Amino acid sequence: MDYLNNKYSNRADFVLRQTWKNIEKMYNSEAALYDVTFPIGFTLISIDIENGSPSTSIGPTMGLESNSLSRILNSMENKNLIMRRPNPDDGRGIIIYLTKLGIEKREIVIKKIKHFKKLVRSRIDESDLEAFHRVTFKINEIIEEGDVFKN
Repeated sequence: MDYLNNKYSNRADFVLRQTWKNIEKMYNSEAALYDVTFPIGFTLISIDIENGSPSTSIGPTMGLESNSLSRILNSMENKNLIMRRPNPDDGRGIIIYLTKLGIEKREIVIKKIKHFKKLVRSRIDESDLEAFHRVTFKINEIIEEGDVFKN
């Protein structure tokens, strides 16, 4: 697809969505080789490797609703990537810990992310990357103001 001459190229929302879908597809394709998925990989790197992470803090970090996170955590537990333990500071809470296999898969995920980041940095000028970050930051600011569709 010719992104610069595409009829949608002037629509930031379309370009961001298309780019994110392509990134997700790329990571899912690679993750499948290691019997994980993109959401599982993202969750693996969101869990504190030494102290575990409260289940209630993982979802917001990843931008997930509790139902979606619950499905991912169940899948991860079934694959022996995590274990759940009661929170010693709060009897109602659960701490998620990585298993040995979870740590191994986490290391693979980090290696793949670093590889992609290095490839992007080798092909895109630093000034273009900085401009991209500034633009996406400003788009997020506009959205977070909460009045996009208010008159």
